[in-house]
Amino acid sequence: MNECEFASQCPFYNNQSENMGVNAEEVKNSYCRGNNLHCALYMIGSSLGTDKMPKNVLPGEKDKAFAIIAG
Repeated sequence: MNECEFASQCPFYNNQSENMGVNAEEVKNSYCRGNNLHCALYMIGSSLGTDKMPKNVLPGEKDKAFAIIAG
């Protein structure tokens, strides 16, 4: 598996996100080390820049990503 190109800047990958949950490593394997194109944070980072990746959005929260990108 390939690690996400934004891993070093990602708050979730670096354990800085709010409400990480007990299954954070499983989520990282799925999104960060798997198919990052489905990750909400990847979507924000690639659209707006990695400095806009918020700590209150988790990889599976695409609805929040869409709102941030549209905002």
